[in-house]
Amino acid sequence: MQEIYNNIYMEKFPLTGNPLREINIYAVKTPERSLIVDTGFNNAELKRYMKKFIQDLDLDLSKTVLFLTHCHSDHVGLANFLDQQGIGEIIISKVDGELVEDGRTRFGEVWQHLIRDAHKQGMEPDELAIEEHPGYANRPTDIFPYTPAKAGDRLDLGEFHFEMLDEAGHTPGMLGLYEPEKKILFCGDHILGKITPNITYWGEKYGDSLGTYLKNIEKLKSLEIKYLFSSHRFLVEDINGRIEELKVHHQKRLNETLSILKKYGKATTRDVTKNLHWDIRAKDWNDFPNAQKWFAAGEASAHLIYLINQGKVREEIQENGIALYSLIEENID
Repeated sequence: MQEIYNNIYMEKFPLTGNPLREINIYAVKTPERSLIVDTGFNNAELKRYMKKFIQDLDLDLSKTVLFLTHCHSDHVGLANFLDQQGIGEIIISKVDGELVEDGRTRFGEVWQHLIRDAHKQGMEPDELAIEEHPGYANRPTDIFPYTPAKAGDRLDLGEFHFEMLDEAGHTPGMLGLYEPEKKILFCGDHILGKITPNITYWGEKYGDSLGTYLKNIEKLKSLEIKYLFSSHRFLVEDINGRIEELKVHHQKRLNETLSILKKYGKATTRDVTKNLHWDIRAKDWNDFPNAQKWFAAGEASAHLIYLINQGKVREEIQENGIALYSLIEENID
């Protein structure tokens, strides 16, 4: 465990069997109230890690707030466990809290949307099963009480006075915790070092997730941030530089998508996904782990939806329900 700022602690919890490898779990300790940021997966190994984390910091759970940055299972998995242990309050955005509640069973719209989209994306040859999705396998399965939050809400903990920031994009309702006087931001998966946050398509209800994400990372440039505490990998120091790198990454992926559509004429999401470059240890698409095919197809969909909104690509739904994508004529060189 590291004390990364006065009275702020970070511990790396393992995400065994997941390419993310680890998650950074944070605690803010004050005499009045303390804070835990995110939890790790819902499994026995991480319950042990969380118990030790609490014991090592000598946290009084009845005077501790659990802040969940967003709805993904590696961030909310132990919320019910901590509720049972006596945590004082759990806070998550209203949007993502509803997604967590909905996703407790495979019949929730969160998972049914993914299953329907897999058909629309032309993914049936891959025979994907929702049970292979890491988010499904490690989700919380019981309801936990929470305070629904929104951007602009405040959280005061002793000398720390946090404002909640809109970080939608990675998920529809992700929130960050910003302390303007101390220039601290707990950003969840909004800005990560080395790896890029997965931007997926969440369905028509939430619209263009990539466009939302790019807008929200750009807004961070107007804030004074000296300490960026993110959820995975190392802590980023050059924040504006990393924002520009993320923008370049997505622009390259958009350009790559346009090139694939130009080559194919008409292509399914699966065609696009197979031909995009992915930083993963797999010889080809057939060697790609099924668990990661879910994420790859979702990210390809997000880029296609962005291009549709930019007037560069059209979508055509065939009678079999599979979507074909093609360039709009004026965008063909």
